[in-house]
Amino acid sequence: MSKLDQIIANNARSVQSRKKSGFLSQRARVLLLGLTSLLLVFVFFTQPQVREAVEALIG
Repeated sequence: MSKLDQIIANNARSVQSRKKSGFLSQRARVLLLGLTSLLLVFVFFTQPQVREAVEALIG
């Protein structure tokens, strides 16, 4: 292997090792989305107008 080939190979490896997959992993994104959705649903359904409307539809 020539010196140029070694430099190119080492440079390609270093670029790949420096890449980050992102701020959050896939599992963390799903967990964050789920918790945010639960919070929004909780806040939405604790509003008196919404509770009255749901009770009117159900009963």
